[in-house]
Amino acid sequence: MKAVLISIQPKWCELIASGKKTIEVRKTRPKIETPFKCYIYMTATKERCRFWEYITAYQNSKGEILDGSQKVIGEFVCRGIMRPNNNLSRMAKESLLTEKELFEYSNGKELFGWRISDLKIYDKPKKLGEFYKKCKLDPDECGNCDFHGLIRKRYEIIGHCFADGKKKITRPPQSWCYVEESK
Repeated sequence: MKAVLISIQPKWCELIASGKKTIEVRKTRPKIETPFKCYIYMTATKERCRFWEYITAYQNSKGEILDGSQKVIGEFVCRGIMRPNNNLSRMAKESLLTEKELFEYSNGKELFGWRISDLKIYDKPKKLGEFYKKCKLDPDECGNCDFHGLIRKRYEIIGHCFADGKKKITRPPQSWCYVEESK
């Protein structure tokens, strides 16, 4: 199944995890067919919420308390994309936003409501480094990546890309990005 990594603020993560928020509103959508998997990256914030405090303190096998913020805290399947055309009030209700907030957020552009289903919150959040993007470079032209395996000698290329066309994610997306999970 195709997948994306989506950045969401902790206060919205809490509402999604509780099942109250069933639509995530965005100004764009992936160019893939539904259903697709969405990994939830919880952004950092100064505001605290009950869910943030729950997910940010967990113990590893050594008993150390670790921070779960700024990690991938769960996943859901987007089974459909809602457009607000004649359903603005429904989109507002399911996204827990007001119609006025939706209108202001849209700034005159189209909005997309990603339907949240099959939600799974992880017991232990995952790190961004466990996810990959497809590399846009041809492995034979590689060289701008931390994972390239090209050995250059003048203009001659010896070796190949050891990343198999995948680029490890090191920074969260501004909104969302296509990803693959490491196996």
